Amino acid sequence: MRRSDPEIAALDRVFRENLTGLYRLAYTLLRQREEAEDAVQDVWLRIAGTGLPPGGVRHPRGWMFRILRNLCIDRLRARRTFLRVVSTETDIASLPAMEDGVPTPDTVMETAETLACTMRAMEAMSHELAEVLALVVVEEMSYREVAAVLEVPVGTVRSRLHRARLTLRETLAAGDARTAHEGNAG
Repeated sequence: MRRSDPEIAALDRVFRENLTGLYRLAYTLLRQREEAEDAVQDVWLRIAGTGLPPGGVRHPRGWMFRILRNLCIDRLRARRTFLRVVSTETDIASLPAMEDGVPTPDTVMETAETLACTMRAMEAMSHELAEVLALVVVEEMSYREVAAVLEVPVGTVRSRLHRARLTLRETLAAGDARTAHEGNAG
């Protein structure tokens, strides 16, 4: 069944509202910018070019994230290896400003370092933990929405999120301990 123009317009609106989140999830799973961008484009091509699933779509946002996740998994399988690309690039414009509207250089550096450490920690964790963390914490999805996207029970989402947070906390704490030790040695 082909989609109607109003239906495509409605899906386009939902897609555009979630474009940044879709890209973040694709990057979390694929860990390569260009491939993440391609995956997000492929999601739109699939959404716009195919018919509705039987019974329609109750939650278009979750449906789009599920399509993206499945496409990313297919790409990873085709690659036959999980590449770990560590990126420490930080978009300074995305960093929070101070109350007076101008961040101090120290604040910018500290925030950039924290963001880079967090990104490295997420890239080091398993895909299943990183994707749950990205969907719940970054995309602010409910546990029920994440369960629908990942096609797992809500309890599994809670368990993975707990493990992801512990892993993140341990990795960041280990990095802080190394930094303190290096500072004392110098």
